[in-house]
Amino acid sequence: MIRSFALPFAAITAALMLAQPTLASNMRWLEYSPVRFFTDQDWKLARAATRTALNDTSDGETVTWKNPDNGNHGSVTPVSTQSREGTTCRQLLIKNHARNLDGQGQFDFCQKPDGKWAAVSNMPK
Repeated sequence: MIRSFALPFAAITAALMLAQPTLASNMRWLEYSPVRFFTDQDWKLARAATRTALNDTSDGETVTWKNPDNGNHGSVTPVSTQSREGTTCRQLLIKNHARNLDGQGQFDFCQKPDGKWAAVSNMPK
C-alpha cells in the first residue's frame, strides 16, 4: 500500500494524530523524540535533504542538514535501491538531533509515476 507523505517524519506525525486512543497511549516514545522539537525551518531543511537523498544520491552516500539558528541537525542515507515491476524503491536511514535528543529509523519509499516519492509500509517484492 502506498501512502503519500512529504517526509517520513510527517508520516509518523500524521499516523499519531489519526491513531486510536489505545494506540496513541502506546506512542509515548514520541515525547522523547527529537522531531517533537523541530521548528518549521528544521522540517524544511529535513525535507530538502530527504528529496536530495531520494533523487540525487547513491546508496551509502549521506546528505546532512543543520539549522544554524538552533543547532538541530540530521542526516539521510539511502541504504538500498530496488526496481520492482518498473517502480524504483529506496530504503533510507534517517537520523536527527534536537535538544540533546537523538533519533533514527529506516523508512521505505517508492517513486510514483508522476516522479514524486511516497512512503510505503513495505517495499514491493
